[in-house]
Parts: sequence; C-alpha cells; structure tokens
Amino acid sequence: MELRPLGIATEIIQEIGLSITYNYDDLIFIEHNPFIIQFDDENLKNLNLFFNIDCEQETAGKLEAQLKNAASQRGFTITLSGKFEMKQKENTEEIDIKFIE
Repeated sequence: MELRPLGIATEIIQEIGLSITYNYDDLIFIEHNPFIIQFDDENLKNLNLFFNIDCEQETAGKLEAQLKNAASQRGFTITLSGKFEMKQKENTEEIDIKFIE
C-alpha cells in the first residue's frame, strides 16, 4: 500500500489558515473541528471532505472553495462527501464520530 499524502494534505489545510490537531488512520482532524478530511485509498490524489453538522452553511461553502483551490494547485481534488457529528462517550475521554451522508 502506498503512503497516504499527509504532507500535501497538511499544506492544503495550512494554506487556508487552519492546522491539523490530530490524524488517526485515514482521518485528519482540524482545529475547532469545522471539517474532517479522509484520505481516499482508491485515489491518492483525492481527499474526502466531511463538514461538522454544526458548521454554518456559508462558512462551509467558503472553506470548501478554499480547500478545492489549494488542492488543485497541488494536482489534488477535494470531494464533498457528507457531514459528521462528534459526541463524547459517557464517562470517558473517547469520542464517537457519526458520518451522515
């Protein structure tokens, strides 16, 4: 399996003024959680974009345009893939992520 392009994804996210807080397996978590990026293992030049259900539509639209622009400059694509919701599990530090199509 080829390595996922974390360096390129980091550049794309930093170019729009945000930073990565955590990456786990195929997911990249962004500061303040407006969106999550998921690596596309079938097309390494594509990144899947999921917006937080709490992210305002107008903000999401601006972020999506900025991400697509930054990605295209690097020969990458961003695919809007749905939304997600984060909930902390009761009595733990763990977080559940629910993807919504």
